Amino acid sequence: MHKALNQPVANTLHDLRWGDFDKTGSTKDYVWVFLISGAAPADHHEGGWAGSDSHRQPGMYFRLGGGTLRGIAKPGEIIWSRVFVENGKLKMDLGRGKAISLPAEETERRWKETTYQWPIMHAVTYGVSRDQMMARHKSNHIQLAYANSAKEADLALYTKAALAAELGIEVKLCGTKANGSAF
Repeated sequence: MHKALNQPVANTLHDLRWGDFDKTGSTKDYVWVFLISGAAPADHHEGGWAGSDSHRQPGMYFRLGGGTLRGIAKPGEIIWSRVFVENGKLKMDLGRGKAISLPAEETERRWKETTYQWPIMHAVTYGVSRDQMMARHKSNHIQLAYANSAKEADLALYTKAALAAELGIEVKLCGTKANGSAF
């Protein structure tokens, strides 16, 4: 779908770990910590391959070891989704947001509070509070894809929603657009 819309095709499945306000005060937004065990596409990282490194996986997660492709997600408009089964039906929550940059000390704090070896995204969801996100937390994973602009991200969101509905998935659009209007 992203290829047909001329949008970036790399995507990743992160863990929705936790969130907090930035302790350095660089933003007033509530910022989620999205991490993924293993790797994220290098083109999602600030600096691409040059902004990526590798760390040995923690034994408590991967007893036989292995490495990660770790980096800090680059700023940009994102489309997020979570798919889950409820009452015997396949469902999808779908929304918009942005990945943001935070100061190095805040990124380090967040990594040290979670899993240092894993790629991190500092994410702000549009129109979905912490409590609203967690109230519908039916899946630990959150699928993320970038778009080239807010307008193109909105189109990708609506296209994904229409495709999922056509496939029989019950879709809930969550939140608001970046400009504050309702979905």
